[in-house]
Amino acid sequence: MKNPAQCAKCGLEVVPDSPSCSRCTWPFALGAWAAASRRIHRITLDTTCVNSKAAHSDLNDLERWKFEGRVQLQRSDEMLKELRGANFVAKATQIDAHPQVFILDSSVLDGSDVLGGPDLEVEIREILFPRIHSLTTNQASDVEHLRLHVRTGGDIFLTLNVNDFVTRGRQAKLASFGIWVLTPSEATGLLRKLYRWS
Repeated sequence: MKNPAQCAKCGLEVVPDSPSCSRCTWPFALGAWAAASRRIHRITLDTTCVNSKAAHSDLNDLERWKFEGRVQLQRSDEMLKELRGANFVAKATQIDAHPQVFILDSSVLDGSDVLGGPDLEVEIREILFPRIHSLTTNQASDVEHLRLHVRTGGDIFLTLNVNDFVTRGRQAKLASFGIWVLTPSEATGLLRKLYRWS
């Protein structure tokens, strides 16, 4: 990486091999979750996690936890650009969109806009597609989904696309910035372990 690694939550430079951010305590390693000062609440869904037929048990659990007020499930606008099929589009439009990033002289205090996380587009692209100079449309969408997740302060990015987001060390490299990319089963397992949810 050309630039020093930044915490995906607060932007502080990451100390190599540190289990969590020294400023905001956001974890960079699984074992550091127990000491994090912030709970997991906002979960971004990748396009692959649109549960249009309610057939995926872990996604069903997450939707139930959303209904119970334990988590928020969110999507980027990029998702609506990617989806095909009336059932998928209908389900996706029911998922809350990411909040807008706070803009000086435009946003209001106590409004719905959020203070933006760092823009890690270059770092995300280098992790997901390190040797590809010209991204396909789908690859560019993957980068944009994850970039917007970080910019809007999401806690976990949920995907079933393990080839682009998890394999070949990608998941661990992203976690070293505090970008938590998990499969639905990993996410429900972590939430059950941390908060004893059933």
